[in-house]
Amino acid sequence: MGFRMRITTTLWALGLIARVGAAQQPADTVRLTLDDAVRRSLDVGEEMRSARAQLGDARGQIREATAAALPEVRGAVVYTRQFASIFEGLGGDDTTFGPIFANSPFGAANAWNLEVTVRQTLFAAGKIGAGLRAAKAYRAASEEHLVQTEADVTYHVRRAYFDALYAARLVDIAEAGYAQARAHEADVQRFRLAGTRAEYDLLRAQVDAANQAPIVVAARNGLDLALLALKRLVNISADAPLVLTTRLEGDDATMPVLAADSLGTPQRASVRAAEATVHVWEQAVRAARAERWPSLTVGATFSHQAFPEEVSPLDAQFRRNWNADLRLSVPLFLGFRTFGAEDRARAALERARAERDQARELAALEVEQAGAEVRRAAALLVAQRATVRQARRANQIATVRYTNGMSTPLEVSDARLLAQRAEANEAQALRDYLVGLAQLERALGRPAPVERRRVDDVLGPISVRGPER
Repeated sequence: MGFRMRITTTLWALGLIARVGAAQQPADTVRLTLDDAVRRSLDVGEEMRSARAQLGDARGQIREATAAALPEVRGAVVYTRQFASIFEGLGGDDTTFGPIFANSPFGAANAWNLEVTVRQTLFAAGKIGAGLRAAKAYRAASEEHLVQTEADVTYHVRRAYFDALYAARLVDIAEAGYAQARAHEADVQRFRLAGTRAEYDLLRAQVDAANQAPIVVAARNGLDLALLALKRLVNISADAPLVLTTRLEGDDATMPVLAADSLGTPQRASVRAAEATVHVWEQAVRAARAERWPSLTVGATFSHQAFPEEVSPLDAQFRRNWNADLRLSVPLFLGFRTFGAEDRARAALERARAERDQARELAALEVEQAGAEVRRAAALLVAQRATVRQARRANQIATVRYTNGMSTPLEVSDARLLAQRAEANEAQALRDYLVGLAQLERALGRPAPVERRRVDDVLGPISVRGPER
């Protein structure tokens, strides 16, 4: 018993070590372009899975509506055991009527019935056709909903990707500012040792460099949060390292620019889905109205019956029975239920029409807003690029002036902070511009009329980062 316990304990310990070792292994780094992020989210995202499930439901409804126009065939096998009957003993010892009761549903103890029933609707006042058309319209609405969901997912993924790139740019700016502050601190330290700078200048440079550290920490934290938001959208594990390979300016130092002043008419899938929903309720009104009219169906039943003395029907003699019926069903009075159903369908139709009109107006408004946002961000981006050039040049001049003893440490610190702020504003403007283009494409329901141009041709060149020495 002790030996077995030692073996069991050893195996358990080895398994635990293996699991801990597997848990400590670093996850593989995921390298993701913008297009890869969109594609991944469209393939495995929860929003797309839900939209595809709705489309599958619509296809199922079409099959159900089609089934109402087709014959209905049912088969059944029924066994009946009769323990007591009011007809029991009526035959008595009569050799004429006794066997008749014993081999009939009235007096037989065991009864087997094998039947096939067929029923076909001949006339339903257009209710079946209305149901089928409504199901097809619902499928069309679901297909457009799927297209709109794809557009929404694409926009949200692009926005999250651009947010992560913007956060990474802020980290670069903060780290560069921290490096400049440390370099300035080292310069002041040398000047202090040479006796050309006061102790105050050194203390000022040290405090200035220390104040840059929290900015770096905050920027890195913002990047982590932005990457987590992107990972959620593209279904990547939160602990998996993620590297974004697409740049804000584009991999070839180009950026998209609107190629036409007129954006044209929006082609939003949400508007088409709303129009299809109107068709659904139009057919629902027709189906509700058809409930007032008679319906005509034809049916037939083919059966074999046997009444064996024992439970098993294998040796019994089956008798055939075949009949047909023609049924005319007339709704004489249903407690005003049909009128209530029609009123509800008409109200739903009016609501669907209002939502369709609202979707059209909202689509047109979103196009105008997105276009205005793109133009605003483009103008701001050009202005910020010029501001960055000026701020970097001012930072260079302030550093040179301080090196030559012509300015104060405060001037150097202010110039560096202004340069950092200008670079952050430029990154913010570029992010807003790209997000605006993505929002414009979503509002249009089609690719925006853009062409790629070199960043320097659109915004103008920018000077090299860093002060002159």
